[in-house]
Amino acid sequence: MKYFFDNCISYKLSNMLRALDVDAEALRERFPPNIKDLALFPQLQGQRNFTLISVDTSQLTRDTEARELRRTGIRALYFEPFFQKRKFWQQAVWLLNKWHLISGFAEGSMPGTIAAIKQNGKADPYRF
Repeated sequence: MKYFFDNCISYKLSNMLRALDVDAEALRERFPPNIKDLALFPQLQGQRNFTLISVDTSQLTRDTEARELRRTGIRALYFEPFFQKRKFWQQAVWLLNKWHLISGFAEGSMPGTIAAIKQNGKADPYRF
């Protein structure tokens, strides 16, 4: 499973996971950092066995983006607001401590699954 970290999350976190043998990559490593979601989602659609990690839940509330996300069948996990309220080091520690839950959910879910990641590290799938 490959994990793409959205531009709204520090690329350093994907680098940290990659150093621990997780197949993680910041989107900015593959796509322009200013790419719009409507342009990104179709490009990700062609990727195999991956999960998008983001905190940008507006992707789920803006109609055109939400429709495109669902249309492309992207597996996406969204950290709830607690994540952005933490300082970088706190984010890193939390991510390391909860990664087994996050990756376990991602690996056991079908493409097209969209879920919130709670502060306890457990996933709560969105119902559309």
